[in-house]
Amino acid sequence: MKTLTKIFAILSLCSLSTVFAQGESKAKFTVEPIYGVETSLVRYPEPPRYKTRAVYGARALYGVTLLSAEAEYNTSTSRDDYPATDQVVTDKVERANLGIRSTFPIGKYIGFYLRAGGSASQGKTTIKTAGVEETNKRPLTINPYAGAGLQVAFASNLAINAGVTMIRNSESEYDAQYTLGLSARFGTLR
Repeated sequence: MKTLTKIFAILSLCSLSTVFAQGESKAKFTVEPIYGVETSLVRYPEPPRYKTRAVYGARALYGVTLLSAEAEYNTSTSRDDYPATDQVVTDKVERANLGIRSTFPIGKYIGFYLRAGGSASQGKTTIKTAGVEETNKRPLTINPYAGAGLQVAFASNLAINAGVTMIRNSESEYDAQYTLGLSARFGTLR
């Protein structure tokens, strides 16, 4: 885990220095509110299983088209009711991602992007049985992520993004996030 953290820190510093070395005249700042669905591993009730739930958050990019630094925060919550056992299970996950993104134009208004980095996540599961509540907190974990997506511009500074991101979880399996985003760019556009 410490080795992964060191590698992540070195990659982040290298990507940021590369982006800043490109020169501020070409660099741009982009903000993307995101909404989508994710399929992630839920551990309770036994046996652990994958669950699909809504995810929302925001992503910020800074750099040039071919190499940008990205930071993202997102959260998702699910709730399952089990009337037979008078039980309600609520699961919440928060993630902060830091990485790089490269966008490759296909035409004047369309392009695809690839992204990769590290994802820090933590969460909690709240189990309410017959009115008695128990909370199980999951510790902070750092895992790699990678993804791809399609970007369609409909104005000089606005675009719609659709993407998929695979995030490795603590069981060495993968959680999948399918998101839609609206990009608003600030700065010089080239």
